[in-house]
Amino acid sequence: MARKSTLLIAGVALIAVAASAYIFAKDEIVALVSSGGQSEQGQQRSGGGGSGGGSDRALPVIAEYASLMDETTVVESVGTGKSALGVSIYPAVSGEVADVLVRAGDKVTKGQVLVILNSERERLARNLAAVQVKDAEQLLARYEQARPLGAVAESEVDSARTALAEARIQLDQAEVDLADRTILAPFDGIIGIPQIEAGDRVDSSTMLVTLDNIDSILVDFEVAETRFDNVKPGQSLRVETWSLPGELFTGVVESIGSRIDPESRTFNVRARVPNPNGRLLAGMSFAVYVDIEGKQYPSVPEISVLWGDGGTYVWRIADEEVSRVPVRVVKRTNGRILIDGPVAKGDLIVVEGVLRLRPGRKVDATIRNTIDEPGVAAREGTGEGS
Repeated sequence: MARKSTLLIAGVALIAVAASAYIFAKDEIVALVSSGGQSEQGQQRSGGGGSGGGSDRALPVIAEYASLMDETTVVESVGTGKSALGVSIYPAVSGEVADVLVRAGDKVTKGQVLVILNSERERLARNLAAVQVKDAEQLLARYEQARPLGAVAESEVDSARTALAEARIQLDQAEVDLADRTILAPFDGIIGIPQIEAGDRVDSSTMLVTLDNIDSILVDFEVAETRFDNVKPGQSLRVETWSLPGELFTGVVESIGSRIDPESRTFNVRARVPNPNGRLLAGMSFAVYVDIEGKQYPSVPEISVLWGDGGTYVWRIADEEVSRVPVRVVKRTNGRILIDGPVAKGDLIVVEGVLRLRPGRKVDATIRNTIDEPGVAAREGTGEGS
């Protein structure tokens, strides 16, 4: 048994030695091929190392100029839409509905008649008040003609003036009572479903119809307390409703609440979203995306950032030689990485061909972008807000 164990161990050792020899020979062959058939050690032993040596040959790489990108954070929230102007219309008085002149979905203008209540009594009262005004005017006119002749006392003339003023007030009141029987649109908008029909009895607690102006939609939503200093009136945003999937609508922040909710640690924000085609309706729920501008950082392709024992780094080219530059990854976005470190706009960064680089190695760079290519980094789906 001991002899078998010894043979087994010896066999394993021989296999390991053979594998090591193969790997070493393979590396030597690769080095010879890449350096033109002669290793650096062979050159040193043969007295080489001049300008024509393999170690001084420029290594071909692909590089890009570093650009500056804005770190834009997208704050997400959920909001509820409401019409910019929206009312439920109630009658000012009790009565019987004589006619409903609108239907659901009708577009109406300010002052248009919506509903008429029976107004026969009010019309008669108005006519009676008008007669009383005319009578008071005639009486006052006779008194004023007779006063210079001494036929009428000054006090009677004053009483006639008072009676005329009272009659005119009664006429105005009768006109108001009659006008209350006709319900008008207070502004331009779209009619909801009428809640009454001709012949119904109504009073001041009966809702007749709704009216909404949806030329623009107000969207109320909440944002985390930590973003209170980042969201400002006039700031642009985007909204999306589940009723119209895939469509984004742009708007602006209109107002910001003055208090922080102590329980949710959020504050209220109201946005206005133009709605010229009327596709957005009051009551819809919205996903809200607010862009928060951040700092500018150097931006490089994602594949140019490497990881080593000392952390992340990139290879920078200067005077046809590369140097290793330590950096900190700020954010990944759309195949690029925002980095924080001693890298400036216009620095030439190696993108491909990094595996055989070492500090001071000469390279022959093929550049595939320009210095002035702009970019904006956006962090999607942060989930901030509620």
